[in-house]
Amino acid sequence: MNHQQSIDAVARRLYRFSRRDVAEIMEVLVEVWREELLSPEGNVHIRGLGNLYVQLQQIEASGLAKQLMEQMGQPGGMVTRSYFRFRPTRTLKRDLAARIRSGEFAE
Repeated sequence: MNHQQSIDAVARRLYRFSRRDVAEIMEVLVEVWREELLSPEGNVHIRGLGNLYVQLQQIEASGLAKQLMEQMGQPGGMVTRSYFRFRPTRTLKRDLAARIRSGEFAE
C-alpha cells in the first residue's frame, strides 16, 4: 500500500473528511513521526502494530570503506551504521501466524 492508497482507504472509512483533509493529517503525522525518529532514543509506538525506532552503532571501518575514507581526507576510523527497526506487537504476530496457517499467504 502506497501513500495515496492509504489516503484513499482512510477517506473511505472516514467519509465525513475529504481526501484533502486526510492527506493533510497524514502529512502532519509523518512529519511528527519523522522528528521523533530523528531524535536520540526516538521511538514511535503505533497501537496495534508495534514500535518503530532507529538504532545507531559505531563500528570500525575496514577494507574498502577505510580506503575510501582515507582518499576523501577523512580520518579512517569509526563509521556509524544505522538500523531502521520495526518491532511488531504480539497481536500482529498472532494474526499474521493465523493467516499463514489458514493458507491465505502462499509460501
